[in-house]
Amino acid sequence: MITSATTTPGMDWRGKAFLVIANTVAPTALAEYEAWHSFEHVPERLTMPGFLGGRRFVSGHGSESRFLTLYDIDAPDALDTPQYQHLLANPTPASLRMRPLMGDFRRFVYRETSRYGAGCGSHLGFVRWQPKADSASADDDALSRLIGTSGIVAFRTGLSQATQPHPAFAPDPMLAVPHAVAAVSGTDATALRTALAKISRQLSGTVLECADYRLIVAF
Repeated sequence: MITSATTTPGMDWRGKAFLVIANTVAPTALAEYEAWHSFEHVPERLTMPGFLGGRRFVSGHGSESRFLTLYDIDAPDALDTPQYQHLLANPTPASLRMRPLMGDFRRFVYRETSRYGAGCGSHLGFVRWQPKADSASADDDALSRLIGTSGIVAFRTGLSQATQPHPAFAPDPMLAVPHAVAAVSGTDATALRTALAKISRQLSGTVLECADYRLIVAF
């Protein structure tokens, strides 16, 4: 398993961990969801101790949209602070209204294990896999070879950490499955998809998810 982190000066990933949330939303609520999430929800989260920054992404269009939010946090225990737990238990009226309209909700926290490159591209590749034992170097080497090719500017890897499920959503069975993740930042959607397909064949173990998103807003 990956056990150490490589830090690149100037890299714009912040902190030593990251929280990833993915979901769909009822098509009739898309406009309300976009306004709420960008102008209330993410800014509210960024007032919490240990939350350092965030980015919103989307794949698909219209009724086929799937959203992904990536928060930079200083450590996995940022999710355990009294302030954050209070926020979860006491949603704003808009948050309370939106929760039932969100579907296929997935939420994972990762401890950072490596980072390479610099910059934030307009597209994000997201790969989750169950690595084989002692495969960290080979997986990192395969990913690092992508920097500077296919429009890829940076990537970050992490290992899933045990966390309590979100109180408003059914527990995700994958919370109990330890896995690795790579968030790959690039500038070209087509080239990124091609690179992700290639890297998925090179990673050790079993690939659980391979998807690409486009950036909506960075905080």
